[in-house]
Amino acid sequence: MNHTNRERIRFVLHQLMDMVLVYLVAVLISYILIGNKLFSSFSYLFTNTIFGFYVGYPLWKGNQVIGWLSGRIYPWRLKPKLTMTVALAGSFGYSVIIIILVHYLVHRLAYDTNIFDDFAKFVPQLFFVLLISMLITIAFYVSYFFKWWRILVVNEAKLEQEAIQLRYNALKSQVNPHFLFNSLSVLSSLVDTDTQKAKLFIQQFSSIYRYVLEQREKELAPLAEEVNFIRSFTSLHHVRHGENLQVSIEVDDNSGYIIPLSLQILLENCFKHNVISEEKPLNVRVWRENDYIVVQNNLQKRKAIHESGGVGLDTIRKQFEFLTKRAMQIEHNDKYFTVRIPILKRIMETNSL
Repeated sequence: MNHTNRERIRFVLHQLMDMVLVYLVAVLISYILIGNKLFSSFSYLFTNTIFGFYVGYPLWKGNQVIGWLSGRIYPWRLKPKLTMTVALAGSFGYSVIIIILVHYLVHRLAYDTNIFDDFAKFVPQLFFVLLISMLITIAFYVSYFFKWWRILVVNEAKLEQEAIQLRYNALKSQVNPHFLFNSLSVLSSLVDTDTQKAKLFIQQFSSIYRYVLEQREKELAPLAEEVNFIRSFTSLHHVRHGENLQVSIEVDDNSGYIIPLSLQILLENCFKHNVISEEKPLNVRVWRENDYIVVQNNLQKRKAIHESGGVGLDTIRKQFEFLTKRAMQIEHNDKYFTVRIPILKRIMETNSL
């Protein structure tokens, strides 16, 4: 038996189990309403319970579909409150329609009566069936809500840890002994040769540290602030490497938000993992492409590096996966390494419980 046939058999068995479960619920509700008289004869039992089945089965399967569709449009893992609200609203409207429709058809076909001729007479019965249906539906949705709510809380905690790690990595890259030594060496040479450049270097050096420290508690930062920050960051490196490092920042539209220090981490990876020399100058380009910021460099990998940059990229990727459906994109070939990170509209795209 192949996999497809096994899946078909499993599907059929699942539907049969659902039908049996719905019928047993119909028997239970009928017994609550009628009592022992329900079992006075088989025909009496069948007549009273089959009507409950006719109502219950389409309610059961239809609400399953509504719950599935709601979860597809508004994933439980992202916004459980919104998903539950949409699913309940859809289930309520669907249940009202199905309950009235099934009652109409059964009374029309079995008893040749029209419930709309004296609709008020049937309202209590319709309301009771709707109440039972919604109680069962709510129970299932609540179980889903708490399941995904717990997952979301755990994911938020992980996200916060990763955000702290990202900021720590950014700060660590600035206090790295090699970075400090090289920066101070550059500063020392500038003090003797160009006082104005030395002052500018000190201002940029201090602004970088100040900005990194200011981002400690932030989930998102305005794109404009991040772009200004990387201008200072790249200027510092340009003083050190001169014409061997060329960074072009072409971002005219600064609207939107990104993860704090994410651009700095991407640039740091470019500088750290590629050769920067007179023979092989490194060219880095930063630009906006629709709702993405793109960082691209010509690929000229170093043979040996002290640390792996994969951790920084992976941390940024996970954070964007949590905040938006649009994932970070990484592309590379023999010539270029390209990273695209999504620009978020803070209110619309970030997730909330």
